Amino acid sequence: MNPYSPIRKVPLDFEGISSSAYGVQIQKEDGWKEAGVVGANYMLLPNEDVRDAAEQVSKECNIDFTHNKTFFNGKNFIYSMKSNHVAGTIKKGDDVALGLQFWNSYDGSRSFGFSMMLYRLACTNGMMSKNYFNTYRFKHEPNSENWEENLEQVVENINTLSHGSDRLDTFISNLRKLTELDVTMDRLGDLRHNHLNELPVGLWGQIVDRFTVTNKEDHSGWDLLNAATDILWHKENPTVASYNQNQVVIDGLCKAVA
Repeated sequence: MNPYSPIRKVPLDFEGISSSAYGVQIQKEDGWKEAGVVGANYMLLPNEDVRDAAEQVSKECNIDFTHNKTFFNGKNFIYSMKSNHVAGTIKKGDDVALGLQFWNSYDGSRSFGFSMMLYRLACTNGMMSKNYFNTYRFKHEPNSENWEENLEQVVENINTLSHGSDRLDTFISNLRKLTELDVTMDRLGDLRHNHLNELPVGLWGQIVDRFTVTNKEDHSGWDLLNAATDILWHKENPTVASYNQNQVVIDGLCKAVA
């Protein structure tokens, strides 16, 4: 599915009675198809504009970001970029770097915005978090006269974070603690039922299967985290739930050792 196909917003009505809502339509090979319904004031942007905004922000930052992956399911759009700017070392030879993620939707489920994230450089697993990274929702669209002010604020936030912060330091500290967490059967049960209970049973089974397939005698919380992110980040056909579950895993495991 092409995330950059043309879109349009059309007024809705029923038997001649106008509605305050608008239908969002995306152009496909067989014609215009509905992607969602939004309010009159919803800041609807083509995904192409969101991608260009992400690239513009990356060029203005003090560190270099490159495109890593694009997600689009016909309604939700997520554009992820990674850097080689090392934010911290979890253990010898295992560094994490800053990444950023821009998102958009054609059904009003998520406004145009961005958030920071981490990448494990050893395998490019993406790590998302609501607890350690703030989200930023854009107030203006790229073709408005206030866009440059928006852009400057985002770039300033990224450049500030590149020098570290208390929350980022805490995040990385907790990731390091996971390397020392011995995941016994009892601990695995505790993590599942007290910290990762939001994960579907089927997904949990996949994570444990990936976690236990290694030949190591010892298994750490860091290994468990990476078993999960390896599955969720590199899915051939990801969903919005895949991204949400990534956050659940990261925040849940870090909370367990905080």
